[in-house]
Amino acid sequence: MKQTEPRTAARVALTVVGLAAALAFVQCGPVVTTIEPATNPIASIEVLGDTEVELGSVVGLSGEASRLGENTDTLGLTLTYFWAIDSAPTDSLLIDDDIVPLGDTPLGDDDDDSANPGDDDDDDDDDEAPAEARVQFTPDVQGLYGITLQVSDGTRVSDVAHVLISVGGGNSCPVADAGVDLIAQTGVPVTLDGSASSDADISGDEEADEQELTYNWHFSLVPADSTVEDASIFYQGTAHPVFIPDVAGTYILQLRTDDGLCTSLPDYITVQASNGNQPPVADAGNSQVLTPCAPTQVDMDASASYDPEGQPLEFEWHFTSVPNGSDVSDAFLNGQYSASPSFNWDVPGIYTLELRVSDGTLDSEPDYVAVQAVPSLPNGAPIADAGDDLLVEATAACTPNPYSGGNCNPCGSRSVVVSATGSWDPDNDPLNFQWDVQSGEADVLGVESNELEVELPELPVSYNGTSTNVVTLSLTVFDCRAADDDTVTVTFVCSGSN
Repeated sequence: MKQTEPRTAARVALTVVGLAAALAFVQCGPVVTTIEPATNPIASIEVLGDTEVELGSVVGLSGEASRLGENTDTLGLTLTYFWAIDSAPTDSLLIDDDIVPLGDTPLGDDDDDSANPGDDDDDDDDDEAPAEARVQFTPDVQGLYGITLQVSDGTRVSDVAHVLISVGGGNSCPVADAGVDLIAQTGVPVTLDGSASSDADISGDEEADEQELTYNWHFSLVPADSTVEDASIFYQGTAHPVFIPDVAGTYILQLRTDDGLCTSLPDYITVQASNGNQPPVADAGNSQVLTPCAPTQVDMDASASYDPEGQPLEFEWHFTSVPNGSDVSDAFLNGQYSASPSFNWDVPGIYTLELRVSDGTLDSEPDYVAVQAVPSLPNGAPIADAGDDLLVEATAACTPNPYSGGNCNPCGSRSVVVSATGSWDPDNDPLNFQWDVQSGEADVLGVESNELEVELPELPVSYNGTSTNVVTLSLTVFDCRAADDDTVTVTFVCSGSN
């Protein structure tokens, strides 16, 4: 035992020394550094002024509070700003390009702080902000405008920041009215009429009104060989300008009115100019798809054809195609040279007709119409159901008489309704109804409907007797190719008793 104890102590000492050496090795090993990833930038919008403004005001916006994401300080990144009009009133014409850097209008005038909401000449950081960080736009109509901002550091993009601007009615936009469409002749001056244009802020009292309308007329369309342009409009800026059509054709003019604060939406007028005679316009009517129950005769209608000068028209119809196997030709047209011809088709398929009209001098461009005749399909006959038989009972008012036994007043007239709504067709074809009185006394109403009103006349009766009026009604139900019959009875019984 005395020899063993020192050895054990030595082993313990060596173990402690080895552990210390191991710990020393760990402490002297390589140091690992964790690099956090860069995060997306953050967009922020500040309204330079109120979020509720009057129409005509300029709205300033700042995205200067936007910032780069975390862990990007050493990357040398800068922000790029993307402004957009996310929502606007339905009649607004603003687009994203109408958001401009602050200072493109009096709002950005550095000499006038009142015109530049949120601007501070003492803020040294303003000079460091990119131009696109501070922007403005001018609402063109009343309502809510949603403006968004998204920023990018060249690699990462922020979430979208959003702000709403409410534009009230400090000033109402005028409403343009270019007048009614006109018919003109080449070389003859045409006077336009925009006097129906209006502005809710203008009362008509020249002393009270601070605003007045100006009129801006513009050619949106002229004939291909016309040399007319906006400079050809005499008295431009007034409600009654004049221009002279130089060639025949269609001229479309746009009118916008302005009250000094807001420009109206455009209104348009069409001026149809001719050199004395315009070609007529053919209208062959609507194409038709016939049903299996339709008659074979087809009626056409070109009554919508017209001549610009109101000259009487001449009509001419031709078949351009018929189904295979059909014998139909122009010879089948009854009234080929009228506005309302007709023909009878012979085989199922599509029949196409061409119409041209003439004013006696000029012919129209052709117009076309198609008629599709469908083949007869297998048909199941309808089922007629006139309903259940009806019994109407009545008791007469009677007075006893010792000599004759008694007297009774007639039973008054009665009205009942019989129904054929239980009738049906296996092909779901539309049904037609026909009622007839076969026997008995009755007046009926609605003989071609699915419900029939039956008026029963008054019925005389003897004392302690019985009178009866049995009315038999027949019903025919048909779907244009087959029919079915049914009957129903209405019995009116009058009893005479004290």
